[in-house]
Amino acid sequence: MPRFMVLITRDVTESTSVTVEAADAEAAEAAAFTVLSASSDAIWTLDEGSWNIGDPYITALDPLDD
Repeated sequence: MPRFMVLITRDVTESTSVTVEAADAEAAEAAAFTVLSASSDAIWTLDEGSWNIGDPYITALDPLDD
């Protein structure tokens, strides 16, 4: 019987936070992305409830018996 490698994906969200000083909310958002881009050690955590919200779906299917 043929065998297949099936990659199953589930979308989740993760969050991290940064502290910035800015003149207003719009400037704070821009500054936050700048800080994040410069960071090599941001700690991302899975958002509460995120692990079971999205339905899994197939993203790849490859035959193994070629």
